Amino acid sequence: MTRDLDLVVFGATGFTGKLVADYIARSGDRPRWAIAGRNKDKLEALGLGVPILVADAQDRTALDAITTRTKVVCTTVGPYAKYGNELVAACTEAGTHYCDLAGEVQWMRRMIDTHDARARETGARIVHTCGFDSIPSDMGTWALQQEMIKTFGKPATKITALFGESSGAVSGGTVASGMETAREGGVDREVRRVLGNPYALDPDPHADLPPAPDESSIGWESHLKMFTVPFLMAGINTRVVRRAHALAGFPWGKGFVYREVMSAPGSVRGLVRAVAITGALGGLAFAMKRPKLRAQLAKRAPKPGEGPSPERRARGHWKVRLVGELEDRHLVYIAADEHGDPGYASTAKMLGESALCLARDPLTSPGGVTTPSVAMGQALLDRLRRAGLTFSVAG
Repeated sequence: MTRDLDLVVFGATGFTGKLVADYIARSGDRPRWAIAGRNKDKLEALGLGVPILVADAQDRTALDAITTRTKVVCTTVGPYAKYGNELVAACTEAGTHYCDLAGEVQWMRRMIDTHDARARETGARIVHTCGFDSIPSDMGTWALQQEMIKTFGKPATKITALFGESSGAVSGGTVASGMETAREGGVDREVRRVLGNPYALDPDPHADLPPAPDESSIGWESHLKMFTVPFLMAGINTRVVRRAHALAGFPWGKGFVYREVMSAPGSVRGLVRAVAITGALGGLAFAMKRPKLRAQLAKRAPKPGEGPSPERRARGHWKVRLVGELEDRHLVYIAADEHGDPGYASTAKMLGESALCLARDPLTSPGGVTTPSVAMGQALLDRLRRAGLTFSVAG
């Protein structure tokens, strides 16, 4: 593509958008880039010294003017089900690559149905879930399978991702997206069907594939000797991993199983913790399905545009253990960030590197509504490692 810009950060005045813009500004890639949003004064106040583009998320004419100038649009403007439709459409038509932080399964399904075929024609890579949802899951699974093949000559037939030690706040944008998904599910039966389908994001969401229910109770991981409990974000991440596998042509076999849980220490204290977490998640699920209780939760949760201090973000961290199983053999893989909370600092790294990868690296993947591992694979893995994230076999 011949464009005068490599990438545009859309929504750069939001809390997460500012972090991503700052990350791009400090990048050694030195891209030709710009910031965009609906308020020119706020964009100028950032003082980044790059071009400023003004557009509302629902103004298709203004968005077309942006997407035809740049190779990539990186957006933090959510909930995407409310504010993302026109930008995805504009990128698709312009053949412009796109990445976001979406975690709204029902919206991503709509984007697949509406834009995947056209994006394949124009070459636009539409890459959702480029933050904590779902890069540790998607890239971690892909990277673990490469190690399985290298070590055992075959991929794992089953992978369990255990989200473990972490510190950091949930972002206001994530909360808003979750609330919007719950609202849609409460009034639309088709949305509920999509959310309940473990293969909701597959090219064929009704294909004959193994049952894959989300975890709903306390379990035990024998290889790590840890208790497991349901994980709040599994309903997003597992669908992304399964779409990636399907888009790649099922290289690990149609019987491949991916599951996702939280971990707790394999001790009495760990069991108590597991019981408490499972009960709390059950209560949260109950409240999210009821409008009045959901409204009360929204009042107490972080708002879009709010977030923790730089010091608290820097103190944050996260760790995921992925266990690959093949017959009587297994391999443990670690995805982690020791220097960034999952919702903000680490997510800004992951989204920023995804945008830079789409803009600067010689990728060979086709266009379409895709996933980080399918669109960027090794190139993104290398970038994430250089950015300080861990993706490696457990020592």
